[in-house]
Amino acid sequence: MASNQLEKEIALSNIIHKPLKIDERASLEADSLKKKVLDRVVILDPEHGADQWKHRGDGESRLVEGGMLELTSPNLMDHWPEGSPSDGDYSTYGPVATYRSFDHENWESYNRISFEIYPDCSGMANPHIKVAIRNDGKIKIPDMYYREGFNVINLKNKKWNQCSMEIPDLPRDEITELSFKYDMYGKDRATGDTVKYSIKNVYLEKVEYPNISKGWQPRHKDVIFSHNGYHPDHAKTVLIAGKREASFSVMLLETGEEKFSGQVQGAETTIGSFSVADFTPLAEEGTYVIRIGDLISKPFRIGSSVDRWEDSIWKSLNFIYCERCGCPIHGIHGSCHEDITATHNGGMIIFNGGWHDAGDVSQQLVQTAEVALSLYEMAEQVKDHNLPLYLRLVEEGEWGVDFLLKTRFGDGYRATSAGIRIWSDGIIGNMDDMYARVHNNPYENFICAGIEAKISMLMEEGNILKDKLAQVAVQDFRYAVEEFEKDGFSRLPIFWEHTYMTSESLFLATASWAASLLFRLTGEEEYARKAERYLDDVMASQETKGIRTDAGEVVSGFFYRNPEQKVAMHFNHQAREHLYLMAFSEIIGSQPDHPKLANWMGAVERYGSYIKFLTAYTAPYPMLASGIYHIDEHKDQASFDVQHLLVGDQAKEQYGEQLQQAVRLNDEYYLKRFPVWFSFKGNNAIVLSTGKAAALAGILLNDQKLIQIAEEQLHWIVGKNPFNQSLMYGEGYNFAQQYTVLSGEMVGEIPVGIQTFENEDVPYWPQMNSATYKEVWVGLAGKWMTLVADLYAYDKQK
Repeated sequence: MASNQLEKEIALSNIIHKPLKIDERASLEADSLKKKVLDRVVILDPEHGADQWKHRGDGESRLVEGGMLELTSPNLMDHWPEGSPSDGDYSTYGPVATYRSFDHENWESYNRISFEIYPDCSGMANPHIKVAIRNDGKIKIPDMYYREGFNVINLKNKKWNQCSMEIPDLPRDEITELSFKYDMYGKDRATGDTVKYSIKNVYLEKVEYPNISKGWQPRHKDVIFSHNGYHPDHAKTVLIAGKREASFSVMLLETGEEKFSGQVQGAETTIGSFSVADFTPLAEEGTYVIRIGDLISKPFRIGSSVDRWEDSIWKSLNFIYCERCGCPIHGIHGSCHEDITATHNGGMIIFNGGWHDAGDVSQQLVQTAEVALSLYEMAEQVKDHNLPLYLRLVEEGEWGVDFLLKTRFGDGYRATSAGIRIWSDGIIGNMDDMYARVHNNPYENFICAGIEAKISMLMEEGNILKDKLAQVAVQDFRYAVEEFEKDGFSRLPIFWEHTYMTSESLFLATASWAASLLFRLTGEEEYARKAERYLDDVMASQETKGIRTDAGEVVSGFFYRNPEQKVAMHFNHQAREHLYLMAFSEIIGSQPDHPKLANWMGAVERYGSYIKFLTAYTAPYPMLASGIYHIDEHKDQASFDVQHLLVGDQAKEQYGEQLQQAVRLNDEYYLKRFPVWFSFKGNNAIVLSTGKAAALAGILLNDQKLIQIAEEQLHWIVGKNPFNQSLMYGEGYNFAQQYTVLSGEMVGEIPVGIQTFENEDVPYWPQMNSATYKEVWVGLAGKWMTLVADLYAYDKQK
């Protein structure tokens, strides 16, 4: 059940028909403002500011009485900015900026920028300002992909905001510019015509105990632990930086009674030296703190999956609800995007509904479909012990189902996605109208057919949508088969779709999974045979002979992109690793007496062994390493292009540089802790997807170690990472602002994830708040729920 405080907030939300209230007291920003300032330099000089600060873009900026910068503009224009697509796809109305130039100043002695800002933005849900830095030194900022050097800060409207941004690892040896800017994002129902920002007291500062943003070693003052605690039956460890001699004590929070004690143990790992406190034998449920020498942790729980994760399900549900498209959300937006249309064969639909994809307000059909399924999977696991949560999950799931049905044209064609970064005016026929992409694509129809079939089977009897979903699942599967048998894999990939990097083996795993679900739904044998046939090629794409490492280990179990086994299957932004194991899970569950059962189980066992192999390379942290790469993968042009979106020829050279930062396994293979990636970085989808795959393997094999590994991927996200930060906003401690430009912070939001700097292979998580790595992503709430649902299911199975 929810904690007492959360129960009150849920009640005040009218059971989440209003966004949950945000408590910022445990946020990173609240902690940062308490830090002692050791040195300070004035950047906005009231006496000389008029000469120093210049304007760029639309709108205007000026120095006003009192030495304040004022930045103003309308909220929209009657044209798209120069260089934008004619239809406004992924466009705003343009930037408004004020900037100050510097003559290659060295800022390395300072680690923070602070300022005060007053937004006067009538009716705007999320006033925000983007602080941008240019460096012309050894390392250029911004980088070639324009991901580094930008920090979007979300603000409180019509009040002074004290803002700070720490920059301890940002290259700043030759600073040439500091700017304050924002984009014009249009007008929602409540938004006024103009915006104004007043800025004062801009300082460059050196503060005590800055947050780290790069590397595996935490700060010496931090205790690294899972903020959501530990399962009684699983390993329980916390860690601190370096090798230290110290005793530790685990105490009940309420009474201070010591329940476990011991000595920290030094851990020499592939990523450095750490001190680890292991209290695995402690299985008594309760709320604890751990003291290590003179350090003490924040409170955490030891308890069942239900006990520790249910709050996060409410919060994830809140995030999903807040991302609704086409539905008024209190304090965020009205009934948005009613002028985004999709046309096919003389017909037109309005492409709103489902959930916005991310920090922008774009829309992706497959993302909404996957989230809808996760809501039903989670509902199935809580219905016997938490009826209010069950009912609310099902209600939200039906919102996604409506979009899944709404976007079908009924002949195999579907409206699939639209790139939207503005609040449009809702009037069809003027310049801000945008158009959704429409396809008859076999992969999209396979995955949607599987989702429709499974949701239909999870729906209660009497739901009028149950039979309809079963009907369209059969139809969509047929459309998928027809197109696949006609054109094979030639229809992959489709640019800008979130399924872009799908491989042949993942395609067939998805098709097999859908076929098994159709077999369960209809009992018709043809689906069972298709599931088997599709899975044959998936199994042919699995490494079975094994790769021998220089250390003498033999590694197998991972999947290649196709049976040729030249390029391993990787994910670097989107991730659907779990679909391989979902295919095995469904075929084993629906055909338990099949002659190939032993072969299928053997494939699952190999995959489980591979997952266990990966853990050694990031220990003592729980994050699973990304995977194995061959030195010549970049030479396969076709696969390289679909794995890496919007890169140039330099990416192939950088591929080799990134492998040099990885772990050499032998002359041909390297292990990467983080993916090979370039512009689109952030690994939360990969962590959660691989965690889901580990959970499914653990359930099939009744392997508690794999279940523990699966749950530990959640630990990584809620604090057991080098930065001691929870990446779920409002859950745990030290959660930071995220890139939520149009909607503002939402309790339960999860960003794309921890990245790496340039070609390195160590975690990088700056306070700088920018896409893609800090951008919130609704699909991650779905991945969170579907993994937690499996953990609940395993606890019940036991």
